[in-house]
Amino acid sequence: MPSPPPDAEQRRHRFEAVYAAYHGPVLGYVLRRTGNPDDAADVLADTFLTAWRRLEDLPPEPAARLWLYGVARRVLANHHRGQR
Repeated sequence: MPSPPPDAEQRRHRFEAVYAAYHGPVLGYVLRRTGNPDDAADVLADTFLTAWRRLEDLPPEPAARLWLYGVARRVLANHHRGQR
């Protein structure tokens, strides 16, 4: 099987680094706003899926954390609207 192109490899490494650095803080943020671990897991997954899809839009440190919180806030808003 051929190896992925270098830019795909760099993309994967950047995402993994962002995920490792911010998974815990974003999960805590989401848990405080949902109160339900299952809902929090769904919101967290959607937040990092958005981060993967828009990795080119993710700013460098230290703004990356705030960007992820903003994405999580919008995903939470959509989640709450869907529950109504």
